[in-house]
Amino acid sequence: MDPNYTFTQQEIDEGKTMAGIAYITWIGLLIAYLTGKENRFVLYHCQQSIILLIAMLLGIIPVIGWLWALFCLVLLVIGALNGFGGKAVPLPLIGQFGFKLNLLKPDQSGEPQA
Repeated sequence: MDPNYTFTQQEIDEGKTMAGIAYITWIGLLIAYLTGKENRFVLYHCQQSIILLIAMLLGIIPVIGWLWALFCLVLLVIGALNGFGGKAVPLPLIGQFGFKLNLLKPDQSGEPQA
């Protein structure tokens, strides 16, 4: 994870359910965003989920599409487990692109957080 994105234990505890729900289709993403947009931990997982949903669109490509779709399914499970488990770990291969969405701003203070 990028070191400029840290979360307090309170943010994690209050947001881990919505963070996990963010990975359950676009409806779960929308619910998580609308109900948790004040929680930075939820926003982190929302931006990861958006990138995953965009990546899933590549699953329609013939021949390699089924393999990519299987890979995205694995990423979906990893993301949901991270969200429900209170972890902020970027998804493999595609997670770093989520930071470009700017849903979540980097930490401004240099204070260490959980």
